[in-house]
Amino acid sequence: MKNTRMLTEGALMLTIFTVLLLFSVFVPMATLATQFFLILPFLFYSSKYPLKNSIVLVVGSIFMAMVAGTVLAAPIAILYGTTGIMMGYCIRTGKTKMVTYMASSLVFLGNVLLFYVLATQLFGMNFFDELIRVFSSSADQYADMMRALGQAPDPNLQKQVQHMIGLIKTLAPSLLLGSAFLYVILFMVINFPIIKRFGIHVPKFPPFRTAKFPKSILWYYLITLMVTLFVKPAEGTFLHMTVVNAAYILQILLMIQGLAFIYYYSHVKKWSKAIPVTATVMTFLLPLFFSIIRLLGIIDLGFDLRQRLAKK
Repeated sequence: MKNTRMLTEGALMLTIFTVLLLFSVFVPMATLATQFFLILPFLFYSSKYPLKNSIVLVVGSIFMAMVAGTVLAAPIAILYGTTGIMMGYCIRTGKTKMVTYMASSLVFLGNVLLFYVLATQLFGMNFFDELIRVFSSSADQYADMMRALGQAPDPNLQKQVQHMIGLIKTLAPSLLLGSAFLYVILFMVINFPIIKRFGIHVPKFPPFRTAKFPKSILWYYLITLMVTLFVKPAEGTFLHMTVVNAAYILQILLMIQGLAFIYYYSHVKKWSKAIPVTATVMTFLLPLFFSIIRLLGIIDLGFDLRQRLAKK
């Protein structure tokens, strides 16, 4: 009876994935929504049944992707299938939500990096080169339009475009890393409530105000600052790319630390929830506020502000 139910639900999940995949491949506008639900069949199935059965589901989805879509649709099945079964496996084995998130993010990131390398080496396709080409083309069209109107192009805007292009080249690793972790958190936020309605127990994140990174992050950040100030690696070198990406990632982590402290302080003082939410929005909209929050994160880590508040 159990095997029959397992096979029936496996076939149902495979059908759901195939339908979502067809919408994603043949209805481009639908991709904006379906990309967040493609993981659902694998997540649901692997959270209920053993890993070996979930792997069979992924293999079946790869086959269906090649039959119903195209050969190029197979990576989609691999990407969402492996990430989904990792997420479901963590739920089934009782892992915490943070462990589930980290493990799933690493699987998703590993797939993205693998397909990026394969696309670059085998097909000469480079997403970042295409993005840079779009920026350059837009800048050229703007310059041509201004000349056609008898006006000189704004040199400041052209400099900003060139700076943006250089930034994309340098921060490509960080952009891939950040995208992977962002996608997985969206998968969890969207799909966990769905499987919960079917009786599957899903773990919860601890309150954001309790988030705290290890103090070693401060040392890593200090090292990147020292290298930037005193070594001054030349642009385009491997060291320059490494330092810039490390500094970018560490700044994001320190910003998260600063926001967590604001949520903690707001909770202790029993302030309205609108205050930390407003601070979060301003952090992403105002560069100056971002710097202030990052500094607050540094102080919180370095001087244990929460422990000092707790003692009071």
